[in-house]
Amino acid sequence: MSKIATVLGLLLALVVLFLGIFDFHAGRMITAFFNWQGLLVVIGGSLAALLINYPLSHLRCLGAGIKKVFTAEPHDILETIEQIDHLSHIAHSRTLLALEKELGNIADPFMRFAVSEALIFRDLDTLRVSLKNEIFSMQRRHQVCHDVFNNLASYAPAFGMMGTVMGLIMMMTQQAGGEQVIYGTEASKDMLGSLLQGMGLALVTTFYGVVFSNLIFQPIAGKLKGLTEAEVLKNQVILEGILQIRNNQPPMLVKEALMSFVDQTQKEEMA
Repeated sequence: MSKIATVLGLLLALVVLFLGIFDFHAGRMITAFFNWQGLLVVIGGSLAALLINYPLSHLRCLGAGIKKVFTAEPHDILETIEQIDHLSHIAHSRTLLALEKELGNIADPFMRFAVSEALIFRDLDTLRVSLKNEIFSMQRRHQVCHDVFNNLASYAPAFGMMGTVMGLIMMMTQQAGGEQVIYGTEASKDMLGSLLQGMGLALVTTFYGVVFSNLIFQPIAGKLKGLTEAEVLKNQVILEGILQIRNNQPPMLVKEALMSFVDQTQKEEMA
């Protein structure tokens, strides 16, 4: 449902923006909201600040993060518990070494890693440290991408305001360089109209900064954080389950220990 929510949110945002910039009396879009220079200042400035702040290798988070919010779903804890239960039955009915033949059938990378580590390490504490280090490493990788989009969300409004200030400065200096205009004349009215028009165009960059920050960058960062938390929970379930299997616990006790990670609603669904 996470992918559907992302698409619905994006469509709703587009509808809201369309209704906000459409002139229903004239029956057309308000052209003042379309300014390629303002868009260039916001997007170009934000990317430039990102390049200064991060190495080039971290920029792949942009494409990977956007793709992930449209394609990834939070992991199903119940499905993970069922897979661990299956492995525990194999290890209990045969031997722990029998799990080696199951490695090719395990799709989850961390579960495959955990099983292979359980076959290598005999000491439970050493196995626990190895799996925890793998989870911590995954969290650090994901945190970098969260920070990239959070920083973009803070850069965009700042460059939007900068673009507005630049537009106002250019507008004021151009008007100040003209001939003296007497108040109340037709020329003064034209100057006032051009000032208002120029101010409207200058404020568009602030609009772009707010839109990109609050409708794109911050929501992506939030969705990525939620997906990471779900993956960490899934990995913790795998860690606990593999430790129980390595400790030669019966499958019933293994499953009962893992059910502590499941909330009451999911337990009722499983029942």
